[in-house]
Amino acid sequence: MRFEELGLEPPILKAVKELGFEEMTQIQEVSMPPILKGRDVIGQAKTGSGKTAAFGLPIVQKVVRGNGLQAMILSPTRELALQTTGELKKFSKHKGLKVQAVYGGVGIEPQIRGLKDAEIVVGTPGRIIDHMERGTLDWEGIKIVVLDEADKMIDMGFVDDIADIVYNLPEGRQTLMFSATMPETLHAIRDEFTRNPVKVKTETQVEATLLRQFYYDVEPRQKFSMLVHLLKEEKPELAIVFCNSKRETDAVARNLQRYGIDAVALHGDLSQARRERAIGMFHAGEARVLVATDVAARGLDIKNVSHVFNYDTPEDTEEFANRIGRTARMGEVGKAISLISERDREAFSRVLSVFSYDVTRLELPDFRPLPFDRHGTFEARTRPYVGIERYARAAPRGGGRFGRGEGRGRAPAAAGWRGSGRRGTQSGGSAGGGHRNARRPQRRSYGRSY
Repeated sequence: MRFEELGLEPPILKAVKELGFEEMTQIQEVSMPPILKGRDVIGQAKTGSGKTAAFGLPIVQKVVRGNGLQAMILSPTRELALQTTGELKKFSKHKGLKVQAVYGGVGIEPQIRGLKDAEIVVGTPGRIIDHMERGTLDWEGIKIVVLDEADKMIDMGFVDDIADIVYNLPEGRQTLMFSATMPETLHAIRDEFTRNPVKVKTETQVEATLLRQFYYDVEPRQKFSMLVHLLKEEKPELAIVFCNSKRETDAVARNLQRYGIDAVALHGDLSQARRERAIGMFHAGEARVLVATDVAARGLDIKNVSHVFNYDTPEDTEEFANRIGRTARMGEVGKAISLISERDREAFSRVLSVFSYDVTRLELPDFRPLPFDRHGTFEARTRPYVGIERYARAAPRGGGRFGRGEGRGRAPAAAGWRGSGRRGTQSGGSAGGGHRNARRPQRRSYGRSY
């Protein structure tokens, strides 16, 4: 099916043509028609299948320039929020819409100014709530809300934040939910916030003909040396190395740099500027190896990734599928290599039992043992790096530069926003003012998923 058959406005079709889009992907073909008709949609598709365009193009079609804020997209991470914002700007550039990204870890004032004349907002749940509490986000006119990478938002503990946000949106809104997986923890949110939704599902795994998978049995002390050997032998165009912890991510990236490999780290404890710089360097090919945690890399659309290395095996089998989905995208061939030590065997066995992957075991080649400096320099050992999220957790509630969750600023709640428990209480009539309709309906807690 071609985009011209959807009845999209000429400015949108012009942007689509400039982006080189011709035939729709599976998820676009099955989800865009019902979205354009105003139906709630729940879409499940593999990573890299074109989900952003699947909801982004209909949103641009439905939003009217100059009519205030009309669409909201919730994203689990700052990186995905920025990426989605960039795509929506491309889709809407000939229609002249204003798209504003809001997320923690950066100054809030530019976001406040940008929201005044935006028609679409893309943001992380914590910073969206911050703007709602401040009265700087007018949600009265929002007619479409999207939960993007919904499963990951639930995994990250945003379930209550999502409930707080969606309960305050107009009742007649259209709700769209897109996800790579559909775990049971997502069912309550799905059932509560959608009305008679159209459920669409396409291939959720990478095509086996495009992705070759291998693994090596290694001793824990051999992992890093083996990784260096493979990176130098395989000569990947771009490679992502996945680790299970932020500390391991930092250590692996630092040691790769030590041995002359252009590598950058990406995880949640890095400042926003460092995260953006890492992604920018990787996109531009200035760093050919990205060492990342699952959360930081989730949903990112990075083209030309030829190799994925599982330095550690994730406990969650779905995360393994999401990792290897970073390569072999949009018809390209890719390779995934897992380094399996004793601590990985149980998790790796679960992966093989859940998915019908064809994974070939390879014998260890001859490689040079290399020392691995886990702690860095003496200065790093005595003055450990503490990132934004750690400061956020350590700061007194409501104080410090960053607030709860994603390192976002705090301010007194807007008048009428009724809260209890972890956000304190505030009833109407406060001198602080705020949005005239700021309100807090009765909370419905789904509990944390971790």
